[in-house]
Amino acid sequence: MQTDLFSKPPQYTIDTSSLIDIFGAEKMVSKAYTPGLWEKMLDLFAQGILISHAEVLKEIKKDGTKGEELYDWAQANAVVFRDYDWLNEGRIIRSMSPKYVSFVSGGKVSPHHADPWLVAQAKVLKLKVVTEETPKKYSIPIVCLDPMFNVGCINLVGLVKERAWKFTA
Repeated sequence: MQTDLFSKPPQYTIDTSSLIDIFGAEKMVSKAYTPGLWEKMLDLFAQGILISHAEVLKEIKKDGTKGEELYDWAQANAVVFRDYDWLNEGRIIRSMSPKYVSFVSGGKVSPHHADPWLVAQAKVLKLKVVTEETPKKYSIPIVCLDPMFNVGCINLVGLVKERAWKFTA
């Protein structure tokens, strides 16, 4: 059954790290090893249940090191990378700044740093962030778990478990 794009409200926003792992060839979540996972995710994208942020698209495009296949997919599916909600996301990012200055700035000079935007998008839209980052200082999982933000955060395996997806050989 074909569904219309964005026929359901979003539940998840996905980080660049998860997309890199899916399009890479080294992780078990890679579509090279687990194509069924990618197919199920494509369905979530098509329904609007899984989205991402415009800043993730900019991260994917910024230096070409994320992989040509990922770049091509992102370019062709730019509609899943939702635009900025400057007022609401900006307010949340400003509230992050005092405690998570390195997280907000990216700890580096970079015109595109999606992490704070993803957390802000998730907070505004009441979504869970899907990321492969591990909980360490100034990472998405740590900021999400902060009671100030209280945003759900899972990785791709967590998404599989939460959606109760089963895969057979």
